[in-house]
Amino acid sequence: MNCPNCQAALEENAKFCTNCGTKINEENVAHVATSAQHTETAQHVPNQQEQTGDYVQQGKQISKQYWNFILQAMAHPFEVSKKVREADKVNGMITLALFSLFVPLFTYITIHSLSGGYLAPTFTDVVLKPFIIFLIFFALLIAVKFGVAKLMKANVSFIDVMTRFGTLMVLPTAVAMTAVLFAILDSYTFSSILLLLAISTASMASTATIFSLKTKAPATSGLDVYYGVVLTYVAMAIILLLIGDSILGNLINEMQRGFYGIPF
Repeated sequence: MNCPNCQAALEENAKFCTNCGTKINEENVAHVATSAQHTETAQHVPNQQEQTGDYVQQGKQISKQYWNFILQAMAHPFEVSKKVREADKVNGMITLALFSLFVPLFTYITIHSLSGGYLAPTFTDVVLKPFIIFLIFFALLIAVKFGVAKLMKANVSFIDVMTRFGTLMVLPTAVAMTAVLFAILDSYTFSSILLLLAISTASMASTATIFSLKTKAPATSGLDVYYGVVLTYVAMAIILLLIGDSILGNLINEMQRGFYGIPF
């Protein structure tokens, strides 16, 4: 218990402050205690509006950085991939995640539109599950590239490999997004061509990543870049056989379920 006037420490049943002589009563003590409690609470409880504002500012900053990253990667993809920084890792992750989303989203929109609504595949099975499978595929592919980089004696980290690959995937992701937009507009032929172009350029990005990694390796020692590309494509084929079967099987099951559910 403290004096309400001078804040000196008091005994429990004190009637007067021995320091300043102020008369002590229960109301004064209660008022001081309540004020101290409110002050302490105000200091420790975070301001929710300030937190929300911080999140908004962080979101704006990430969006601005990603937009600048896209412009640079679209203009000079290979050169930018050779000069990636630690700050670009988030941009690389975003790009790979978007590509993983756009491809199954295109499939969902196309099936739903072409069937006139008779085939109604679930969003979870046709978009979300393949999205996760694509992320797993990219993680395995990056792991293969990292192994190839070590065989080439390139001085890179796993995150560096992912960032370089994500940088080179900006163009395929932009094309895939355009394919989705045209699919929404019911331009199925053109959107299908764009999707094939996105997948083709994604394959080129995979190859270009090996050459980008080679710039961090000695010129005369380590695995030759040609064999690095071969190993990458062999590993990619094996991964696609394992994961692609899961995606196609799930898609066929959904289409059959929708087909047999059509009322005749």
